[in-house]
Amino acid sequence: MFYRFIRVIFSIIVKVAFRLEVSGLDKVPARGPAILCSNHISWWDPVILGCLVKRPIRFMAKKELFRYPIFGTLLRWLGAFPVDRGKADVGAIREGLRVLEAGEVVGIFPEGTRQRDRSRLGAPHPGAALLALKTDAPIVPVAIRMSPEKRRVRVLFGEPFKLEHKRDAKVTEEMKGASQEIMTAIRELWMEAKPGEAV
Repeated sequence: MFYRFIRVIFSIIVKVAFRLEVSGLDKVPARGPAILCSNHISWWDPVILGCLVKRPIRFMAKKELFRYPIFGTLLRWLGAFPVDRGKADVGAIREGLRVLEAGEVVGIFPEGTRQRDRSRLGAPHPGAALLALKTDAPIVPVAIRMSPEKRRVRVLFGEPFKLEHKRDAKVTEEMKGASQEIMTAIRELWMEAKPGEAV
């Protein structure tokens, strides 16, 4: 109930603040576990995705955001859970697995942080690949582009896919390959939405 209420409020704000062009939203599975993987350029990214996708998204967010009492509580109420980006956070992975096993949607920004240089994508962290390999949940790649004046935003959702790598892969070359596969899918969408052509 709280998630839906906040979603309605922010949907209004997003419509006023941005000119959105959205493609492929119907590719997000209507039911069952899914991992939404997007590039990360702004703190607005999770807000925009949360407003666009009808299903609640449980975002994996950096633990620093939860240090602020009020904001941290709000994030938890919205279903987000913390991850320590500086190490292999077993707790965050377990929570992600629990969410997926419950048939819900996990939202992850594989780059791990916002990219100040919007002309490129960052290197991926292994979290999304690990969750996908452990649960066989489909990955929905997403690309977000923002025009120079930051008013025009284009969001492209790609075809869901499953990783074909070894399910028992650890953070090794196999895991890196799986992570790169996810970023390749995001990059293909990202190349379709150039900054000056958002809308």
